[in-house]
Amino acid sequence: MAFSAFIVRLTAAVFAAYGVGFILAPAWMADLSTGAVPATASGLIDMRATYGGLSLAVGVLLWRLAASPETLRAGLRSVIVLMVGMAGGRLVGMALDGPANALMWTYLAAECVLTVIAAWLLARADTTTRHKETTRGR
Repeated sequence: MAFSAFIVRLTAAVFAAYGVGFILAPAWMADLSTGAVPATASGLIDMRATYGGLSLAVGVLLWRLAASPETLRAGLRSVIVLMVGMAGGRLVGMALDGPANALMWTYLAAECVLTVIAAWLLARADTTTRHKETTRGR
């Protein structure tokens, strides 16, 4: 359970850090990650809201899910859904939009690795729970 909580909290911390970064310095964060900055005030505002506020909120929710053994599985499931969604969107972008920078490939690799780790931990937790339920009935 400790490693599962660590994985969910690690994911939460990354989302929260990106969220705070995009709320406080959206132009700098956009340039850092993509090499471009939105050209309008509305673009920066939306970046603060979507990349900033939404990412920070996801981080807080994941952190809360990792805080209790009763919600840790939901945290692992959430990590899987988030990482698959991000990796899927990134792959579509790579296929349709042209060459990606090194950071996009790094993000994709991290998303895939986190998906595999979270899925493995979830399967392990489910197996342990089923084993406990089976032996308890004896």
